Amino acid sequence: MSGTAEPVRPPTTDAEWARDTDNRLKSLENPKSQRIGSWVLSESSEGHLIGSHVGGGSVIIARKPEGGENDPDSITDNLAPSVSVLRSALQSIPANGANVRFDGIRLEVGGDWTGGRNLMDTVVVPVSGVYVGTGTVQFDTGSAFLTATIMVDGKTRVAGRVVDSSGGAWMSSTATGILQLTAGQSVGLFAHAGVVRNIGAATLYGTPVPTELSLALIERRS
Repeated sequence: MSGTAEPVRPPTTDAEWARDTDNRLKSLENPKSQRIGSWVLSESSEGHLIGSHVGGGSVIIARKPEGGENDPDSITDNLAPSVSVLRSALQSIPANGANVRFDGIRLEVGGDWTGGRNLMDTVVVPVSGVYVGTGTVQFDTGSAFLTATIMVDGKTRVAGRVVDSSGGAWMSSTATGILQLTAGQSVGLFAHAGVVRNIGAATLYGTPVPTELSLALIERRS
């Protein structure tokens, strides 16, 4: 905060003036706090950046980066990593199932999930943590057991199944759950019907709804 209600006594000697000037320069170069409008920015005892409002209340704006072996010059992105990849074109799935071959990206933030690829079977987790994952496969017509499975490094983690006994067009199967993932792991979506089926974008709606895999970070873990 700047300013004070107490009057400031002017220096009476050159030595006092030099000390006052030195103290002012030090406070400007290394301020303990900074007033910006109705807010005061300061550092907590733990090293976090705090924003305090003149009307009362404080919030943590940024937490102190974790130490250890991290690069001291690295920049931490506080944006929560999330991704949503799509399959809109028809893809034929054999009777024993297959990985969804994604052909589009709805959203990719907080890290390099796709490596710049336009076609992919998996995305790569950029940050370790707890994620919510959802995979929805849109199946074309035909009676079958329709299964959607979220795979991590080729292993089943979350699955969902519906029974399509009517042979209706564009039935959906969804797998959703909480996943603890490590940076560098590959996540994909496996589709299975027990018979040959097409998947892609359901055309029953005004705007076709694609097959989709989505992941969003809810808690970082080292």
